[in-house]
Amino acid sequence: MVEPSVPRLWRAVLPICLICFLYLCSFLLFFCATNSLIYSTVCLLRANESYCAEIDQNKSLIILEESIQKESSQWALYGTLSFAIIACFISPIYGSLSDTKNRKFPIILTICNAILTGLIITIASIYQGTQLCLILYIVANIVNGFGGGTLILISSCFGYATDSCTHKEQHVQMIAIIEASLNIGVIIGYALCTFVFELHTRIWHILLVHVLLLVLALVISLVFLKNRSLSQPSTNNLSQKIIQPIYDIHDLFVGLKQNHLLISFLILLFSLFFYDLFRMGSGSIVYLYLHYMSFDDAHYAAYFSFEQLATCLALILLVLLRRRWKVNDLYLAIMGLCLSLAAPILFAFAQRNKAMIFGAIPSSMFSIYFAVCLRAIIARLVPEKDKGKAFSFVALIQNLDVVMGTIACVEIYQASIDFFPGLVFIFAATTRIIALIFILIQGLCVSRTPELLSIMPTDEIEEPILENQSDDDNNNDDELIHA
Repeated sequence: MVEPSVPRLWRAVLPICLICFLYLCSFLLFFCATNSLIYSTVCLLRANESYCAEIDQNKSLIILEESIQKESSQWALYGTLSFAIIACFISPIYGSLSDTKNRKFPIILTICNAILTGLIITIASIYQGTQLCLILYIVANIVNGFGGGTLILISSCFGYATDSCTHKEQHVQMIAIIEASLNIGVIIGYALCTFVFELHTRIWHILLVHVLLLVLALVISLVFLKNRSLSQPSTNNLSQKIIQPIYDIHDLFVGLKQNHLLISFLILLFSLFFYDLFRMGSGSIVYLYLHYMSFDDAHYAAYFSFEQLATCLALILLVLLRRRWKVNDLYLAIMGLCLSLAAPILFAFAQRNKAMIFGAIPSSMFSIYFAVCLRAIIARLVPEKDKGKAFSFVALIQNLDVVMGTIACVEIYQASIDFFPGLVFIFAATTRIIALIFILIQGLCVSRTPELLSIMPTDEIEEPILENQSDDDNNNDDELIHA
């Protein structure tokens, strides 16, 4: 008797959703805490505590505030580069582990590394206001780089979850469900940040909660995730295992070229690269910019809580669009990218107008369509055995975005804060327009390349995750018998 597909899918995706939720919730606590830690430490190195408490609201101190913002952004740049450069080299290794060992192993490694990173930064927070705090912050980012960070975890989770899909058309719904869990984690993380900052508690309290959430995610991954290996265990020695990811990426590209899909894959990567260039590099810049716009830590966390809640609503709409109206993934990606262009423009010209900043949320909420749909398309481009490599290569591209995007955002922000602080958001709009051009080229390729029609289904009846598919499976078996 054939086991129903729905329970099996939910048994696969539910632990992944819980892990992603806990990891992103803890990551946002880490993100809020470290941004505040750097900013307050730089300020305390230059002035006293009462002075730093007033600097965001007392605009007579704007000259010193700009100086502190520039130095804070510089330390944020050092930390990001310390992490991202290492993560760029680590990403292919984790992808290879996902395909050659099992899908579970990279997830566990990433979470363990994040716990160690959290402990180091918690120790750093005890020395808030000293140079040692900033040095330990850099050390924590170096350690975090060897775990690959959030991008590797998300890529590994996508690889694990999509293995359970019996039909490739389910990938969008599966990825959308996981993305929703990520966004709920972000919402709860920012809500916790808002609550803790309102209590005026110490930063190390936030970081301790961050570590505890990661420990819970580790327990779930050890207990509920199954060991899924798609190949025989490797007998290679250590040196061969180190260079194996290079051969894996080469094999991935050769396979795509043989199937006439390499150009399409590269176009998707270039599009994703430009889309994420600002998004991956803007974390600390947005924090500093909103402080410049008279947001305190609680208002900052509240804004992003509302933004992520809106994103969850957009993901629900995405599932409905794919399930009921069968809208093409490529069209959804283009639609989301076009709708998201208004948000950076509103940010750029806000000029301390909080209504304009919150008014950017209806635009920014649809940008998630682009990332979800592109991952789904990439998952359909490659065979099952190469999904780990493909997703790890996407993580590699995004880690390059972290490096290059952070450098670009910090340099633009530092250079323009004296005359137009919003210039960095004009840069954001520009990169998204370039991404839009690439994805339109991809649409042209689909219309002219028959090989791509199979990965962009538009007319067939899709079998959604939330419905029993056993009857359809039996029909497929009958068709094979009579073929």
